[in-house]
Amino acid sequence: MSDLLRLDATALALIGHDIATLDESDLTAPTPCTGWNVADLIDHMNERHEEIIETVLGPLDEQAADRRDGFARIAARWMAAMEQAGEVVRLPLTGTIPTEMVLRIHFVDMLVHRWDIARALGRPCPVPARLTELALPMARATTAPGSPLNGPGGVYRTPLHEDSSLTPMDNIAALLGRDPRRENHW
Repeated sequence: MSDLLRLDATALALIGHDIATLDESDLTAPTPCTGWNVADLIDHMNERHEEIIETVLGPLDEQAADRRDGFARIAARWMAAMEQAGEVVRLPLTGTIPTEMVLRIHFVDMLVHRWDIARALGRPCPVPARLTELALPMARATTAPGSPLNGPGGVYRTPLHEDSSLTPMDNIAALLGRDPRRENHW
C-alpha cells in the first residue's frame, strides 16, 4: 500500500468514525456547503464515491438502508477500488486521471468534509498535525489559480486566503472555499 493510499485510508477512518456516531437528529444540521444539511453531505459523498468505485469494481448490488452504514460500506469499497485501480482512474465526467491525483484530492476532501460536519454540529475537529502538514500543500496545489476545480463550474467555491491566525485545518477548509470565520450556524 502506498503512503498516499495510507493517508487516504486515515482520512476515511476519521470521517467514517464521525459519521458512524451521528445521531438521527444530527442529520438535519445545516453544513457550510450552501443548501446542504449533514444528510445531504453524506449522500453526496456516497454517490460520488460510488460513481468512481463502479469504474473499477462494478456496481454495488444493494444499497444500505441507512446512509451512515452506507458510508462505512462505500469507504471500504473505495479502498479496495484504489488498491486495484492501477496508475489511472476513469472518472465518469472528466475521463482518465492519475490515481495519485485522485488520492490527493480525496484525502483533502475527506478532511474538509469532516470539518464541514464538525462545523455543522458545533463540535471540535481535531486532526493530527502530520495530516494537516501534508494536506495543506495538497489543498494549495488543488486550488491554485487556473485549477479547473475552483469557482464557477468547479467542484469548489473560490478559494479564500490563508491566514496565519487560523488553524491549519481551517486554512485547508478556506482553500476549498469555506469561511472558517463564519459562525457554526449556517
